Amino acid sequence: MSNFSTGKYAKAISDRSGQEFPYRQMVKEWNGAFVHKSEFEQKHPQLVPRKFNGDAQGLQNARPARTEPAVAHLLTANAFDAGPRDSILINVRDPGHGFSNGQVVKFTGCTSHFPEYPEVSHVQDHDVNYAQGHIVTKIDNDNFSFSPNDILDAWLTANCNIGTTTVYVDMDGVLTEYYQAIATFATAQGLLDSGGDWYDMSPAIELQAIAAVPNSGFFANLAVRAEANALIDLVISKNGSYRALTTDAGTQANTIKTNWMAANFTGARAAAGIDFATNFNKGPYGGPNKLLIDDRTTYINQFEAAGGLGFKYYESGGIRSFGGENASVGPVTVLA
Repeated sequence: MSNFSTGKYAKAISDRSGQEFPYRQMVKEWNGAFVHKSEFEQKHPQLVPRKFNGDAQGLQNARPARTEPAVAHLLTANAFDAGPRDSILINVRDPGHGFSNGQVVKFTGCTSHFPEYPEVSHVQDHDVNYAQGHIVTKIDNDNFSFSPNDILDAWLTANCNIGTTTVYVDMDGVLTEYYQAIATFATAQGLLDSGGDWYDMSPAIELQAIAAVPNSGFFANLAVRAEANALIDLVISKNGSYRALTTDAGTQANTIKTNWMAANFTGARAAAGIDFATNFNKGPYGGPNKLLIDDRTTYINQFEAAGGLGFKYYESGGIRSFGGENASVGPVTVLA
């Protein structure tokens, strides 16, 4: 079969107008109609709508916003300061800390500069860097406080076995307001400059004051420390009982100490007994199932060397500034 003719001289009738036009000027529309090019109409876009897939809702490699988890941050070198005199609190300056009352925070990397003497204000770095953290008391948006002694609850829980364990509690500085009283006494004796505080005492000055104390009625007038009742309640709740352990101050002073305990800790808080360590040595009371709560590092070391376990009870005494270098702090959890 031959090819179609080109229609050079042919005529065609338009399917739209019915008029005659040169064949070679004719075109086909989308619907098959054969029309003149002057009559040609495009297919209306609405007759062939585009496929609609909906608007895009997200990016393929999006990084959506989230609540950042709290992380530890560094403290300044002088972040730690003692609380008021005879307070067990440590104040922490941490601008914009964001912590709230009852929250537990953990310190890490603390290399502190706690004074070696008086020993009662010397708290170990590992007590500040305690793995389970410390309970916060918010002071304001830039400051909060905590007590190194707040880990005592867990320590007693781990080591007390009612009926088997003996818990010794030191008197001077733990149950009694001893240190400022002995400093006042030392000042009266001319051993300290007027206005001197107990953290100005050297070991020698303290020993001189103690030597002059027995006949003064000094121990009979000591006040009970503000935290003492709560401490005794905690010990009894964990162990059922406790014994007072203090240094031997001579027959007369020992009787005064015994009477002081009987007068100030009565009923459920009464001690099971009182013991007197001779030669400033509490080592003989150490041993298996023996615990000592004491504010003197020396006595803790003696007691533990004899096989007991000691808890270094902290009393700040208003030490002005004592560390925070290399320390960081971050949240642990929030108490229910």
